[in-house]
Amino acid sequence: MGPLDTSVSENLRLARKAQNLSLDELSRRSGVSKSMLRQIEIGRSSPTISVLWKIANGLKVAFSSLLAKKQVGAEVADFTAQGQVRSGKKGYRLFPLVLFQPDRPFEVYYAEIDEGVQFEGEPHQGKARETVFVLSGSVEITLGETKSIAHENQLVQFFAGAAHHYLNPGKKTARVLMSIDYAL
Repeated sequence: MGPLDTSVSENLRLARKAQNLSLDELSRRSGVSKSMLRQIEIGRSSPTISVLWKIANGLKVAFSSLLAKKQVGAEVADFTAQGQVRSGKKGYRLFPLVLFQPDRPFEVYYAEIDEGVQFEGEPHQGKARETVFVLSGSVEITLGETKSIAHENQLVQFFAGAAHHYLNPGKKTARVLMSIDYAL
């Protein structure tokens, strides 16, 4: 089990207990089976992004609060070596960079999306606003019937309270930064 999995296990257990929720109740709220929740809490399962979003929504906490690890002092690190969140989708890699804190109501992720890969984003809580900065390649974002394409050195902003889809329509891996602001 990697450091990211350990953080998820600990944070899930702490958040559930802080709300005095049983595994049964969290399962009902999140739509994730009781056995899967237990496996995650004891570190025997590494959840996908979709499962983490369901749990975060069931707990009514920020997605990144389940990923957070305690940090002491300044730290320089290769953010892709820190560990990625399993997407359950081949060709989509998500790396947490800046995690939500009560005094910092936003989170930032780095993602790599291979050629032709589509990924479905779960709705974020409240009136979250997402900004996708395209570092290289192209990304198409679909919200309902609306499609927006951003190319290298461009960005797309949208309210992320509804399901949204990411697609790399290009011929090379797209590299993006995603910022989600909950302070609205």
